[in-house]
Amino acid sequence: MTFPTEAFPRPATEAGSPARLRAFFAIAPDVAVRQRFLALAHDVARRARGRAVSGEHLHLTLAFLGDVATARLPELCAIGERLPRIAATLEFDTLGAWRASGVAWIAPSLVPSAITGLHAALHQALHAAGFVLEDRPFRPHVTLARRCVQPSLRGPTAPIVWSVDALALVGSELRPDGPRHTTLAQWPLGAAA
Repeated sequence: MTFPTEAFPRPATEAGSPARLRAFFAIAPDVAVRQRFLALAHDVARRARGRAVSGEHLHLTLAFLGDVATARLPELCAIGERLPRIAATLEFDTLGAWRASGVAWIAPSLVPSAITGLHAALHQALHAAGFVLEDRPFRPHVTLARRCVQPSLRGPTAPIVWSVDALALVGSELRPDGPRHTTLAQWPLGAAA
């Protein structure tokens, strides 16, 4: 499996230690579902007086790794290769916000076992390989808007149905105009359950 590490030029640190990049495992919607999320994101951002996320940033994070050595990318790809390949359908039907961070989001009220199982298997494999992950409950969501001045949205919304069919390892480069995400590796999942 190949991945574009040159897309993330980082200077080597002192004594020639390896270059690093921010990485995470995620699932991302197809174009049609992405458009529905984007339309909702713009509406939510307007109502919450925030900034809608851009289309390329719409995803559901399964494991955030933070900065990792680029030399460990093959190891991460091997972990992705070994994960369960069960697809699922998610129905995002609940709006919410975190006041402290000013983030508005949408989440499924029910999470299929295929998604919770994929999350658990991924975290177990990453821990076994020595990666340090945040220790908090899995609350799948898609961020719609950031820097919300009035992030008080909460409750049911018209559902957005997403057939999850791929898992990705994503690199994130922080830039002055916002993060730039690049898919480093991707694995298809099976037929939707």
